[in-house]
Amino acid sequence: MLRRSLDALYLAGGVLGAIFLVAIGVLIVAQILGRQFGFQTRGADDLSAWAVAGAGLLPLAYTFRHGAHIRVDLVLGRIKGPSRRALEILALALATIMTGFFAFATIGMVWDSFVFGEIAMGLLRWPTWIPQLAQVIGALLFALALADDLVVVLAGGKPSWEQHEAGALERAGEEL
Repeated sequence: MLRRSLDALYLAGGVLGAIFLVAIGVLIVAQILGRQFGFQTRGADDLSAWAVAGAGLLPLAYTFRHGAHIRVDLVLGRIKGPSRRALEILALALATIMTGFFAFATIGMVWDSFVFGEIAMGLLRWPTWIPQLAQVIGALLFALALADDLVVVLAGGKPSWEQHEAGALERAGEEL
């Protein structure tokens, strides 16, 4: 049940990221049509910038858990057995710590924006903490996904990228 709940959270982040990506496309089309037909899409640049942050961070956990992140296997790919497992644990621990710090810093940034009543400087005058929430949620989900994999590997299981590696390689081959 915990696995299903975590996977549902990661999927929700992926879906939200996709929604932000579609929103960017809609905003671009609206700007193009506005130029062609003489109307202005006020605030589209602001909305696009905030949507890029959401589209970039929200799906990180989902793509990581499905083996879609680019990983460099120069060292790890050549090591087998207990040494590989130790390096996987080290890599996951370091990545979890760094992402945790990033999430913590992002929470601090949003909290400061909220406390000080920071308002966006563009055409849309609204509190900046609202669009910044996508960054916080994405960073927290990614930190959770890394910690999730770390716990799985420490318990003797396979990291998520190994479970999906063959599928990711096949998909990449098909796309080429």
